[in-house]
This record gives sequence, C-alpha cells and structure tokens, in this order.
Amino acid sequence: MLGVTLGLKFDRAKHAGRSYIQDRVNQSEAAAISYLIAIGLYAAAGVFLIAALLVGATALFRWIEVRYGLFQAFGAMGGLLIVSTILCALFAIYWIKRPAKRVIPLASRLRVAISRPPSRDDALPPAAISTVRLPNAGRQSGSVMTGLVIASSLLGWALVRRQTDR
Repeated sequence: MLGVTLGLKFDRAKHAGRSYIQDRVNQSEAAAISYLIAIGLYAAAGVFLIAALLVGATALFRWIEVRYGLFQAFGAMGGLLIVSTILCALFAIYWIKRPAKRVIPLASRLRVAISRPPSRDDALPPAAISTVRLPNAGRQSGSVMTGLVIASSLLGWALVRRQTDR
C-alpha cells in the first residue's frame, strides 16, 4: 500500500512539474511575442517619424517658397504622420507594459500534488493493484515483502510511464 501511495504522489509531483514547465514556456513565448510586436511597432513609429520629418521639411520649404499655397496640404499630411507615430509608440508601450499571466510556483504545485489524498480519479496500474493484494497473500518476511512492494511499485511506475509516452 505504501508503494501505491508513493507512486501516486510521485506521479502527481511529476505532473505538477510538467505543468509548471509548460506554464513557464507559455509565459516565455508570450513575452517574446510581446517584444516582437513592440519592436515592429517601434520600427513603424520610426518610419512614420522619418516620413513626418520629410513631409514637414517639404512643407516648410513649400511654405517659404510659395507663401501660403500648398502649405496646408503638406501640413495636414505631416500632422497625420505625427499622429500615426504617436499611436504606434503608445501601442508599443502598451504591449511592453502589459502584465504577464500569473504562474503558480512549483513549490506550491508540488505541495498540493503530494499532500492530496488519493481519489477515485487516480488511475491505478495493474501492478499497483497486485501490490495491494500481496500483503494479504500469506505470511512473508519483512525484507521479502519490502522487496516485492518496491519491485511492484517500480513495475507499475514503468507501465504508467510507458502508457503516457505513447
């Protein structure tokens, strides 16, 4: 019975560890995507800023040359590009400052997985069920019984691992 309980606790701890690693991988992927989006938006903001400066310089040139002719059109385009630059920069700041998804710490997951009592939902492999029957099979010495419990626990663990790897 001890081997079955230890096997279940080990499986729960293994599951908690895998879950924690998967959450950390997802969190890292989300951070990388956020940084890539922010970099793209900062690049777009840089392009719009350069375009705005070019339009502004052209508008200033035309304004001085023509004196109030096409200036309004160039000024409107320059203003539109400046607004686009500000919007891209604000979106980039939003993506960088966005809070990350909270990940439950590994220590907490392991504590819950190990301390939880067995339930009906826990699948017992056939070797674990035979381990429960072994103590009632007859009178055996303590070392033989311990060896049988350990061997059947390892066999059960190997069977469960083999089934989950498929």
